[in-house]
Amino acid sequence: MDFSARLAALFDPDILRFLAGGLGLTLAVAVGTIALSLIGGTLLAMARLSPWRPASLAAAAYVETIRSLPSFLVLIYVYFAVYRAKFEIGTIAAVVLGLTVYHSAKMAEVVRAGIQSIDKGQVEAARSLGLSFMQAMSSVVLPQAFRRMLPPLVSELVLCIKNTSIGSIVGLNELLRRGTIVYQQYFNPIETLLLIALIYWALCFGLSQVARRLEVSGAQLVERDRLRIPQATEI
Repeated sequence: MDFSARLAALFDPDILRFLAGGLGLTLAVAVGTIALSLIGGTLLAMARLSPWRPASLAAAAYVETIRSLPSFLVLIYVYFAVYRAKFEIGTIAAVVLGLTVYHSAKMAEVVRAGIQSIDKGQVEAARSLGLSFMQAMSSVVLPQAFRRMLPPLVSELVLCIKNTSIGSIVGLNELLRRGTIVYQQYFNPIETLLLIALIYWALCFGLSQVARRLEVSGAQLVERDRLRIPQATEI
């Protein structure tokens, strides 16, 4: 099969639908992982900032340990641990769980940075009104912090999309694995992997541009909020 024939095979409607299904699964796993990681990361960040030292130390130990490990190792370990424990949750759920364990640790640092960017005076004011640490965080700090965290959250989504390709090792039928199936059938690994790379590039580059725009908008918003303070004082 010559180059033109190997390339033409990729534009067969059935092949394109097959790859599109893999892309849809990749996005579903990535979005699900980020949603769960945001919850886990928020809890870890709040525990790490908690005045209760045991919770702070435990959260710090988890975050620093997981962040020091390759995502591949964490995913493979969680996957086999799930099946060793005989939990029949399926490959997709196992991969989401493994990626969540990894990305929650990274998300915790994003959330912690967002919380620490908020003026401490707001927390002190909330505590002086009788709110507990958790109430002050959930009602006053986190709503503002999440708005500032949007750019790094999008960047983390980009990383998570790329990390879903690791799931192909354990049988996740995502985009890269489907590309592997295609080139094994048509004997065109160079052409197929080039197409897969272009899909990943278009998706991740587009999201990176969104993150940059959000970063600029966020910086302008923070500056506008900062400039409001002296005006309110003058009034």
